[in-house]
Amino acid sequence: MGIASAFRRSRWARKALRTLSTVLLRVGALACTALLSACASHLPDSPPNVAIGPAALPAPRIESNGAAPAILGMRFSSLDVRRGESWSGAVVTPTNVASVEVRTNLFSINVPKRAPGRFSFTVDVLDTPPIFVRYYRLRVIARNSAGAEYEEDLPFRIR
Repeated sequence: MGIASAFRRSRWARKALRTLSTVLLRVGALACTALLSACASHLPDSPPNVAIGPAALPAPRIESNGAAPAILGMRFSSLDVRRGESWSGAVVTPTNVASVEVRTNLFSINVPKRAPGRFSFTVDVLDTPPIFVRYYRLRVIARNSAGAEYEEDLPFRIR
């Protein structure tokens, strides 16, 4: 009953050896886990021209139509948004910017132009499935009428 019976009950006993398919399944799961963690993107730092909550934004700069687009200032109600609440933002650009887009890999908002160089939006964040509750890279893209782009990235979270 001693060592021989203990060996037969252990995982090293001949009956307890793993089959090739079991080993491959575990190795594959480990490889997928390592791959997914390696694919996780690094969140960007907030640029200095971003304000959270009520804050004064700069005045739009007057630029010719051929000038490069830029983002002079941004204000958001929050960058940590709860499902079921409203989220708003405002972007100030030079007067030559034709459109501003706020997007993640989950959504895209074409921000309405309120005046030359002033864009703002308010949206209701819908209840999303738990798989979408996480951090995102929020991309704010300004485009002029010629199609040239300028982009600033921010950390953004839906919870």
